[in-house]
Amino acid sequence: MGEEIGGPEIRVIVADDEATIRSALEELLALRTGIEIVGGADDGKAAIDLVRAHQPDIALLDVEMPGVDGIAACKSIVEFGTKVVILTASVKASTMREAMAAGASGYVTKATPVDELTAILFKIRDGQSFVDPQLAAEMVRAPESPLSPREADVLRLVLPGTPVADIADELHLAVGTVRNYLSSAMSALGARNRHEAAKLAVERGWIEA
Repeated sequence: MGEEIGGPEIRVIVADDEATIRSALEELLALRTGIEIVGGADDGKAAIDLVRAHQPDIALLDVEMPGVDGIAACKSIVEFGTKVVILTASVKASTMREAMAAGASGYVTKATPVDELTAILFKIRDGQSFVDPQLAAEMVRAPESPLSPREADVLRLVLPGTPVADIADELHLAVGTVRNYLSSAMSALGARNRHEAAKLAVERGWIEA
């Protein structure tokens, strides 16, 4: 067992669509003094339902989950007063910024040792925030995205070659509005066309492929 850390027991839920990873994490954390696992979920919606039902202190969320992902779930979960720690394999600065903007109190990688993760959970319970130092350095180095959230949404759909009309349907926008977003995104990135703009946004970590 890990070293005991002072303070009342922390009630935690774990959400990850990889059942093996989730189960192992639940078991390892449950062995740590001061940690109580009150539930596990395989997607963001189930995580939100668990938080609503159990009011845990902290929700450990993966980013990439089917349906409601970790970022979207975080936005809902923090409204219940539960703190969120994103535990993920994604090391992109853009994803970290999205997580912190969504209200996450912590952002750590899945490579974090369980004893270290336990200490982080107690720090966050006590009102501190935590970002993996290596990821924090990367976020500082990475320039801020010039794209608006809607421009980023449009470029994500450009990546797989989605026609403009289909992008408009997907985002419930007029075709002319989509073209305006594409034009402004191309201008912001200095791109010659929408495909180059999408490629540049991925390379710079502003959207995910």
